[in-house]
Formats: sequence, structure tokens, C-alpha cells
Amino acid sequence: MSPNQPDLLKNKIVVCIPIALESREAIALSLLKRHGMNYVFAGGIFQDRTTDEYCLIDICDRECASEAVRAVLPLADRQQWTKDRQDSDLASLFRLLGQDRISNTTLEQIDNYQQIVYLISNDVGYGSCLKIAKFTQVFLSIGGIAVKVDSAGIVHERDKWLANYNSEDVFDIYSLFVTLVEGDDCYYSCGMSNFAKADVSIDITEDMGLAIYVVNVFNYHRLTEPVILKDGQTFQPDIECPIYQMQWSECNQYEINDPRSNPYGKWHLSRVTNDLDITYRIN
Repeated sequence: MSPNQPDLLKNKIVVCIPIALESREAIALSLLKRHGMNYVFAGGIFQDRTTDEYCLIDICDRECASEAVRAVLPLADRQQWTKDRQDSDLASLFRLLGQDRISNTTLEQIDNYQQIVYLISNDVGYGSCLKIAKFTQVFLSIGGIAVKVDSAGIVHERDKWLANYNSEDVFDIYSLFVTLVEGDDCYYSCGMSNFAKADVSIDITEDMGLAIYVVNVFNYHRLTEPVILKDGQTFQPDIECPIYQMQWSECNQYEINDPRSNPYGKWHLSRVTNDLDITYRIN
């Protein structure tokens, strides 16, 4: 597989919204009361009738959600998840993924959720992310508690999503669908597959603050500029930063059936120690 030939059949945007409504019927009624006939769902389709945009929708209750929660975790996190069971399975997952970014008040509300709404887009790219961001805020407006992007492994407070979902700032949208992870031997992004892009990694030996900056600038550059990347090219975030050389490889951070796995692969950035021409420099 190459960076230009991803397995698109395995690439989806998947968002999970715990909601404080007791049934599918209650969700439909709340949508009608809040938005009239602008949004409807029938069977497995959720549609904006004003634009004809749609996505797939699945709704499940607490009983069917527990194993689904466990299944999205890698083996190491499943062990931690099993130890941390004072509250609901989903609240434990939000706590684990949130890394103190989710308040105790929100976790208590998640502990009392009644239904989970899953929104799924079989199309990826910036426009598809905007569509799912808008649809997600619709459910937050009728009792949605918080948001988990399964295809990135990132969670958000309700207010964060509502503040960013319709922003014209690319970085605000990017931050909804991409997270940065500290791995065993590298820092890496997760979620660029939502934008139909490869993720990026950088050696763990880099200073963490610098690594975060380089990864974010590299990803932002690819979302805002029509660049074609090739093995061996170089990248410099700004004139004060080190120069990095790019090497593409397949995604190996997650199992192939994990929604976070990226069929577009990843670009690894290695710091250059000798003199090379700079392919991309952000001024």
C-alpha cells in the first residue's frame, strides 16, 4: 500500500454522543420540538432536509453499549478500563481518553446517560468533518452530554464542541477530530484519516513541546495547502526550528479493525543532522 492508495473501505468518521434521553422515540420528539422538520432520521439515516446532507445513525442503550466501549480500546487500555469501574463503562472511557480535560460534573452526567447516538460518515475529508461536526451539535442541542470521536480516540466537553463546530478557523475544526498521543518510541497524531490524510509521528527523543508544535504545524499545513509529499522531502515549521526529513509507512499504532487505524498511513519526521535542501518551510 502507498500513501496515494489507501484502503478507503475501512475509513469512516465515527462520533459517539451520550444523551440524557430515555429512548429513540424521545430523541425523535426532542428533535422535532427543537428543530421542526429540518432534521429527520428513519432507519439508519440521519438527514438535514434543508441541505439534503446525511450520515448514518445508530442509537443504542446502556445494555448494548458496554462491550462496544471495551472493544474500541487497545489491550493495554482495556486492563486499565477494567480496574476503573466506579462509574459507567462509558464514563470510565471518557475519563481515560480525556486525561483531565473532562470535568467531574460532565463525567457524572455521562454516568447517568440513557442512550448513545453514533453518527457515521462513510465519506472523509474536510467537508465531511464539517458535516459531522454540524450534525453532532444538533444532538448536543437536545440533551447530548459530551462527544467522543471514535475515529480519533479524542473526547470533548459539550461547550468545546459548540464553540468550534462552525468555526472558519481550520485549526478549530482540526482540534475536534485529531489528538496527539505519546507512544513508546514516538509522539504521533491520531485522527487525520477523518480528513483523508496520513497521520504524522516524530521521535520520542524530541522535547514534548517542540514535538506538539511540529506535528500541529505539519498537519495544519497539509489541510491548508495543496502539497504533494514524497519520501525524502524535508520540512521546517519555521526558520527557528530544526529541519525534518519525511518517511512514509503504514499505520502500525492500532489494529487494522480499530476505528483509529489510518489507511492513509503516517509520515515520520526525523530530525536532519546534515545539510539538506528544505522542501517545505512555513514562513
